[in-house]
Amino acid sequence: MTEPTSPLFTWHQLPPFFQDADASAVRVKRRYFGQLRLSLILLFVAAASGAASLKFGGSGVDWAGVLAALAFLASLVVRFYIEQQQDENRWYESRTAAESCKTLAWRYAVCGDPFPEAMPAAEARQLYIHRLRELSRNLRIVDVSSGNDVNEDMERCRAASKAQRISTYRVGRLTEQVDWYSKVAAQRDRQSRVWRAIALVGELVGVGAGALKASGVTSIDLLGVVSAAVAGITAWLHAKQLHTEAASYSLTAREIRHVLSLVDEDMDGEQWAEFVDEAEGTISKEHTMWSAGRTGRTPLKDL
Repeated sequence: MTEPTSPLFTWHQLPPFFQDADASAVRVKRRYFGQLRLSLILLFVAAASGAASLKFGGSGVDWAGVLAALAFLASLVVRFYIEQQQDENRWYESRTAAESCKTLAWRYAVCGDPFPEAMPAAEARQLYIHRLRELSRNLRIVDVSSGNDVNEDMERCRAASKAQRISTYRVGRLTEQVDWYSKVAAQRDRQSRVWRAIALVGELVGVGAGALKASGVTSIDLLGVVSAAVAGITAWLHAKQLHTEAASYSLTAREIRHVLSLVDEDMDGEQWAEFVDEAEGTISKEHTMWSAGRTGRTPLKDL
């Protein structure tokens, strides 16, 4: 089979709904972790200030204690803001919507189930819009891009020959996902190892701080400061779930690679539609596991 020099359809050509949901997920995630990081830093400042004593003149006021109280208060305000904004839940919602739209668009573009090539164009388009409308219900996404939810690139790919669609799906979807998951898994693994090493160093410093306190070398409660720092790092690692994501992403990359090896140019239209359905199910499984691990809830089936 002669393959096109480049895929007819890639994730860059996904419809506005995906672009909006993806942009929302990235923005809200960044804001959520920024707020969480600020809260943890303030708690560390409070612990460090509480371990020291700072007085000026004869007022008798311990300004280190004042700073500790203010840091605790600021952290409380940040935590309250996090709860009010619900950015964590909005991040999950936006990411789920983006991934669901992505798999829906790919199914439509390459004539995968439930949009086989035998389905009339008008019927397939109507079903796609209906499924997309179902995804958009109750979403808290403020981004609204211009363009059509069934764009020219999707229609061009759908109208192409089966050989071109198979090649496009193999390169633009399956191979791209293997590369992406492999790369991100390696990144998450490196980040996890770095943060775990930092936590280990902190614990070793804590041993030294405890020894200094026991021997009476210093009156400053370094042990409490180090403990607060290690606790903050542990909380950050728990929130980021770097190790869990690294393992999940590497497993997903291998599973998609297995699917990639099963691509058969001789499949008829019905077999191809079923193959795409199974392939998208494999890709979507990772996000289902991710969402369940983050929220404790399994998202509704998108199709």
